[in-house]
Amino acid sequence: MGQNYFNTLPLRLQLEELGKCRFMDRSEFADGCNYLKGKKIVIVGCGAQGLNQGLNLRDSGLDVSYALRAEAIAEKRQSWKNASENGFTVGTYEELVPTADVVMNLTPDKQHTSVVNAVMPLMKEGACLDYAHGFNLVEEGMQIRKDLTVVMMCPKCPGTEVREEYKRGFGVPTLIAVHRENDPKGEGLDIAKALAAGTGADRAGVLESSPIAEVKSDLMGEQTILCGMLQTGAILCFDKMVEKGIEPGYASKLIQHGWETVTEGLKHGGITNMMDRLSNPAKIRAFHLAEELKDIMRPLYEKHQDDIMSGEFSRTMMADWANDDANLLNWRAATQDTAFENTPSTDADISEQEYYDHGILLVAMVKAGVELAYDTMVAAGIKAESAYYESLHETPLIANTIARKKLYEMNVVISDTAEYGCYLFDHACRPLLRDFMAKVDTDIIGKGISGDNGVDNQELIAVNRAIRNHPVEIVGDKLRGYMTAMKRIV
Repeated sequence: MGQNYFNTLPLRLQLEELGKCRFMDRSEFADGCNYLKGKKIVIVGCGAQGLNQGLNLRDSGLDVSYALRAEAIAEKRQSWKNASENGFTVGTYEELVPTADVVMNLTPDKQHTSVVNAVMPLMKEGACLDYAHGFNLVEEGMQIRKDLTVVMMCPKCPGTEVREEYKRGFGVPTLIAVHRENDPKGEGLDIAKALAAGTGADRAGVLESSPIAEVKSDLMGEQTILCGMLQTGAILCFDKMVEKGIEPGYASKLIQHGWETVTEGLKHGGITNMMDRLSNPAKIRAFHLAEELKDIMRPLYEKHQDDIMSGEFSRTMMADWANDDANLLNWRAATQDTAFENTPSTDADISEQEYYDHGILLVAMVKAGVELAYDTMVAAGIKAESAYYESLHETPLIANTIARKKLYEMNVVISDTAEYGCYLFDHACRPLLRDFMAKVDTDIIGKGISGDNGVDNQELIAVNRAIRNHPVEIVGDKLRGYMTAMKRIV
């Protein structure tokens, strides 16, 4: 184990690594996963990502097996069931790792140090180690044997979606990278491309990046818009509606399913489409609310990005790991005790449009959070495409989890790293928005705008222009256009 890898690099290399982000052409994947045909792939860990990546790779014709800890096999834990019930060969590290050409480390971030320390001595000379998130390499500074190739293949989706998109002939946008310290044979990119093609990612779009760019952008998106902002907004908006006399069951449902409904618009046409679902008066109101929210929250977003870049966030989180997750567990318990979390949602129907009409503040919070996260990442040197995937693209995927079992489900599905960052943001953001929320009434959350539907034409034109010309909309239009074209081919 070494020190924070990013901080060991000179500024020139830090900027070079942060700036690595290239949207790859489909022609670069003409050979599919052939580079790994006949090679042995051993996946360590069989949770959601481990199982679903493995299923895709096997269906693409690759040789996949699973190495699990001896206790997991002996006690027939869920990871053993996942692998064995799907017909995979399962064995201990000692049985499978020594013959592997590629070892895919798909265990939780917190386990990476112990897992890599266990499997690395067993790996044959010249083999490859793959990660789906680079925290262990970048923030913990894990030193990998110099004869080993180290790559990353990171689907920008929960594991379940990785499988579902593959089954329908498509894939999910994915980031690949080669660790600059570990590419002794110069084959890292070929291996990463083959792994991506094996999961179907080449049909959806692949970014060639670096471990540093992936980690710094991933941590930022998770903490701010993807998890933290949704949690803060859910708790504050629910409490405000109940305070203003909205029936609690209705307020609960409007939040629980409202995030999923309004962010669904992002998938199809970005913030522009989401905002276009509002009436003209509501759109103008949401626009100005979002601008006010951005002014209030910008220093907090910048602090989170600064702490991620410096390594301060990782330092404090790893100290909590060493303290038996004291902060994480306290924050988790506090979230589970909130009124929003404990109020059953009504069974009454809420129409799709009603979520927009009665959830103007939800739309404003999504717009503010996405744009702030994107802008803050780009200002820190992260490329536009990476910033897009870690802000706008993933927001609907996280919102979907809240619709299942509220914030509990979101925090169960995301990684421990993301959960810790989510709570960290939420506990700072809620007090920050106290004065803003004091002015909020049911016209923007709970009931909607009533009365005259007229607007000033010039103001509407200016608002529409500002929405459509934000940089996240420009890069998003290009990337979504690629995905739409691929879907039509399928």
